[in-house]
Amino acid sequence: MDHLLLFQMKMARDWCIEVAESCPNELSVIQLDVFNNTIQWQVGHILTVTERMLFQYPGDTTLLPSNFTKWFESGTSPANWTEQPPSLNDLITLLYDQQTRLLAIPPEKFEEILTKPFFGFFRYGECAGFTILHETLHVGKMEEMIRLLRQ
Repeated sequence: MDHLLLFQMKMARDWCIEVAESCPNELSVIQLDVFNNTIQWQVGHILTVTERMLFQYPGDTTLLPSNFTKWFESGTSPANWTEQPPSLNDLITLLYDQQTRLLAIPPEKFEEILTKPFFGFFRYGECAGFTILHETLHVGKMEEMIRLLRQ
């Protein structure tokens, strides 16, 4: 793993998996009044955004079910779910699977210029950098949520 972005993606994802695995399933679905969502939603959201930014947009096929956006896109909430999303354990499996795909990205791809700007990003590596920041932001929120749920 010679590329800085690959190293950072692995570090962020390892942290995400560690935090998700530390949360009991029964706590992952509890939505406290002070939060708009749950641990389960946070993990699904990380998967959804990473998939969109690094696999769907450049034209690759997503490996996530199409209803992930209905459950985990920005602005969604578990309070509005009408069907059951994957369990935390299933989401953790998807984190591992997606990490394998992330770490298989060829380093030269990060220099590719996008055919059109995506969320204001002009290079694939900029999208990758965003996903790292995004993931760590949400993992920090997950740690905060777990602390409160355990009290």
